[in-house]
Amino acid sequence: MDTTLPQAILLLSLNDKTGKTEDGYYQPALAGAAIADLLLHRAIEFQAEDGTLVPLRHMRSMGAFLDQCDAVIGAASKAREISYWISELANQKDAIATIADELCHLGALSKEKTTMFGLFSRTVWPEASPVLESTLKAEMAAARFEGNDPVEERLCLAIGLSKSVDLLKHNFDPDLLSQHQARIDSICKGDCLHSDATEAVVQAVQAALEAAQAKEAIEHSFE
Repeated sequence: MDTTLPQAILLLSLNDKTGKTEDGYYQPALAGAAIADLLLHRAIEFQAEDGTLVPLRHMRSMGAFLDQCDAVIGAASKAREISYWISELANQKDAIATIADELCHLGALSKEKTTMFGLFSRTVWPEASPVLESTLKAEMAAARFEGNDPVEERLCLAIGLSKSVDLLKHNFDPDLLSQHQARIDSICKGDCLHSDATEAVVQAVQAALEAAQAKEAIEHSFE
């Protein structure tokens, strides 16, 4: 993968023409992607005994969004569980704009201002070049649809996080997804993950999604 995990999730979330996010709960996946990337960079550590994340000392930059998430976790007064950080990081202001700007610098997106109803302006990020996203999708497709070879962990996480927030159906042929459901389920269950930490991230994102859907259902029942 030539992108960070949050960049990969955002690329799959944006409509190439309109530059707007597809419908769905993609924010938990962006937060989970950030945590997973920080774990892979060894910027944070997962404590298996209590399920918390602990910041580790380091001086390197991992990009604007990952650095921002790393700083938030590092500033906490005490260690917190992954589920807490999924919720906290998913609600960060300008998270999408920060990741989108990274992708603009990589040449994948362009930044445009649009007007809604002639009154409200908003920023959108339509596709500038298909190369980065096409490469990502090709790697994801090869992992899911071609054989049973081991999957590189970052790619495995991209697939698992995408499936957890229903992004796969927006990006891949439904028939192929159906034909290879067993392989996809195996990847998403963590069979290709190398640590309890990254598996816990995918599970926490799924739990956050289910909680958001349950909350929405309750709110609609009172309308």
